[in-house]
Amino acid sequence: MSALAEWQRRFAAALRAPDAAPANDRADQLGRPAGLDVYRNNVLQSLIEALATAYPHTRTLLGPRYFAAAAGDYARDHLPREPRLARYGAGFADFLDDLPPLAGHRYASDVCRLERARLDVGHAAEAPALDATRLAEHPDPARLCVRPRPATRRVRCRFAVGALWQRLEQDEATDDPVVAGEEDWLAVRRGERVLLTPVDAVTATLYRRLREHRDTVLGDALAAVAEAHGETAAGEALGTLLGLGALCERHEAPDDDEPNEEAGP
Repeated sequence: MSALAEWQRRFAAALRAPDAAPANDRADQLGRPAGLDVYRNNVLQSLIEALATAYPHTRTLLGPRYFAAAAGDYARDHLPREPRLARYGAGFADFLDDLPPLAGHRYASDVCRLERARLDVGHAAEAPALDATRLAEHPDPARLCVRPRPATRRVRCRFAVGALWQRLEQDEATDDPVVAGEEDWLAVRRGERVLLTPVDAVTATLYRRLREHRDTVLGDALAAVAEAHGETAAGEALGTLLGLGALCERHEAPDDDEPNEEAGP
């Protein structure tokens, strides 16, 4: 390890905890303790603010004080790994899942994942959406190579958060009970907007198959879904994905910068 890399490692450790490095090391090589404390607090506060910006609905559900405490605990053990703060906090929903005080409010993690998907999709690579007209004009639609657009993401929720999400979007009261019940959502960027839409299980299955089996032509993907759910349901699922603008033609290898296939436990 180079001298610079070793110094960066010790400095990052000192930012996480005041006692992470020996006192003489902090004073002689990392800076005076008082200066490190100021820098550590500034970094921590900036990361808490970054999480609050990324997850405003989650902050509303948890309350500003609890959110700040949870975000601070997360930030202490999860310093940024890249210079883009828009990417920071990708694991925050999983972190919330492990907090005992939220055992009766796990739907907050679902809302957090929806917000993460919206943020990731908003910064994803672009690709022209495949529409029904283009598909119909193709000489052999079944042989067309189709994949989800990079600016899309599937989210699996464990609670029926649709009504709660709408109230949060409209800045309304959120004290109604949220019941357990798995829901699939698709986040899709259309122009400058990211739309989050609940979809049925068949649509989610077709989307996932096209994501995971990148070399499969459309006809084969539809046949696999139809075998499990019927031809009518498979055709309706394709119509839903086309209507949402969630698909594109695959002409080359997917962009490495595209978001993960899905979010959820």
